Parts: sequence; structure tokens; C-alpha cells
Amino acid sequence: MRPGDIVTHQEMCAAEGVGMLQRGMYFREPPNHGVILMSLRPNAPYADAVEPDGTIWYEGHDAPRSAKTPDPKRLDQPRTSSAGTLTQNGRFAEAVERFRQGKAPPARFHVYENLRKGIWVFRGAYLLTDYRFEWSAREGRNVFRFRLEPALETSEASWMPESSANLEAERRIPGWVQAEVYKRDRGRCVKCGATNDLHFDHILPYSKGGSSRDPNNIQLLCGRHNLEKGAGFGE
Repeated sequence: MRPGDIVTHQEMCAAEGVGMLQRGMYFREPPNHGVILMSLRPNAPYADAVEPDGTIWYEGHDAPRSAKTPDPKRLDQPRTSSAGTLTQNGRFAEAVERFRQGKAPPARFHVYENLRKGIWVFRGAYLLTDYRFEWSAREGRNVFRFRLEPALETSEASWMPESSANLEAERRIPGWVQAEVYKRDRGRCVKCGATNDLHFDHILPYSKGGSSRDPNNIQLLCGRHNLEKGAGFGE
């Protein structure tokens, strides 16, 4: 799967080898990669954000709703559960602390962004490099914020140099552009109307000066037409 590929929830679960991805945070012990589900939509339950260089600040998750916790949004996000075990917040934070101490490389994740109900876009591979546990004036409580930096995966165990990763971050299409293009093109290939195996395509390639931040330079293509364009058949 490549960054920019659009998948259904079922396809995403199959790609990650998970029966059902329901939570947004899935930590896996190295050398396996974890999975993060994020959203920048106005009605998203958490305040995820993306910086211009592609860095993601991902908000941690609340305690589960229960009879004892009827409104988790009124409580600080937990590092441990009521049983004393690490929550996903805690596992993410512990991974960052090991990285800070030089005891382990940064944990890696595949990140998917929600475009609309049941439809996701694969943002690519990211490295978990930092976190904060800080007061949120908007929410009136303390929340976790995890820093994820774009990384180019060249094999299961190696990564491209930072300079190459920065170039890749610039080439990636921002979530707001993807959402606008997906809505404009009505979730269909602009060539044939297909709704499966869709990809975000640069009309003028990035390598030739095409912008990733201009919706007018981005279109939806199915896999067949994307390959044909890449081979020069569609020009």
C-alpha cells in the first residue's frame, strides 16, 4: 500500500492483519509496526493536527465509558487502567521514553486518516518521537499529545535519511486537500467513475513542480488509470 491510497474499513483491516480495527491506537512491540487511526474532520472526537512539514500531533484517548466513568471527557486521559496496566496512552508514552533514553529506536506506525464514514486514506509510515501530557484549555483537562514524524520505509527494518523523509513529507498531499478532492470528485475515478482501488494523483507531477497543496492539481484515479498515466498512456 502506498501513501494516498484510499481504502474501505474492511480493506484497511485486511492490510494490517487485524480482524476489526475499532480503537484509534494500536501499539505493537517492535519489530512490528503499530496502527493509528486519525481524523481531521470537524466532528472528530479528538484534536489531531498536522503541521506543514507533515508532522502529526495525535491526541491520546480517553478512559472507556462505564458506569463509574459516564463522561470520560471530564477526566484526564489515563496512562494506566483501573487495574494498573498500561493503557494505549501509556504504551505510546513508554515507547517514547525508551527512545529518549537511547534504549530503543522510535516505534513505527502506519497512519490512516478518516475521509468519511467507512472510507480511509493511508497517510504512510511514521515514527513516534515525542509526547506531551499537558493542560488543554479547550477541554479543561490534561491530555496526551504524541508527535509522529513522516518516515520513508525502504524495507521492514530500515528507513530513508531524514533529508529524503523531508522531501517525501513535502510531496504528501495534506488531509484537507484530500478531503476536498474526494468530495469534489464524488469518491470516483475521474476517468472511468470507478469507486474501488482509488488513489490521489498529482495532475502535474510533483517532480515537475506540481503542488501537493493545491486541490486543482490533485485528482482521484483508479489503479488502472493511475498506472496508465505513470506509463505515459494517458498523456
